[in-house]
Amino acid sequence: MASLSWYTLLFATLIFLGGSAIGALAYAFITAYRQRKPRVGCRVERAPLFESLGGTALPRAQLELSDGEQTYSYDHLQLAQVQVQNQSKQDFDHFEFGLTLSAQDVVIQLEVQTADRHHRVTQLEPSTFSQPQAQVDLSLQPFNRDDTYTLRLLSITAQPNQRLGEITFSSPVAVRFVDMPLLEETLKDSVKSTTISLGPFSFSFD
Repeated sequence: MASLSWYTLLFATLIFLGGSAIGALAYAFITAYRQRKPRVGCRVERAPLFESLGGTALPRAQLELSDGEQTYSYDHLQLAQVQVQNQSKQDFDHFEFGLTLSAQDVVIQLEVQTADRHHRVTQLEPSTFSQPQAQVDLSLQPFNRDDTYTLRLLSITAQPNQRLGEITFSSPVAVRFVDMPLLEETLKDSVKSTTISLGPFSFSFD
């Protein structure tokens, strides 16, 4: 009987210790999950508005833009489309973040595309033709889960035919910026997985 009680006590102790270890692991996992930073997807696509097709022998096209008071002439404009998407399970009443361009790249105009009139974007220090910005700080109101904002940056580079450099994302809010696939890559993946049927035949592009 004493031997049985000893084995019973040992078994109960092992169960207790095992349960405590599992409980501790579960608690650590839940705590880490709750403390992980919300994900914000980001995508940048660049397109030059002017490129020299025949070297320096051909005259360079120029675009003139006016702010109503002064006319500005550019021959090396770049257009960048930036998208941010709230991929977390957290809703933000307002969300501030910044874009930082590479050295000597600046933004002269910002265009915003939102889902509806209830979604607003505020540029904290507006970019103008006379005061271009290398750092663009923005506030999104609101930035709920699955919300996507699209920004078009009209930019200039230091040298003609020079590609717009990298654009980095930052925020005072504790979030993780993660890259989203480019639209070109998404289209290629879609085409690769396309199957076309013609009568009894089926053609796949996988």
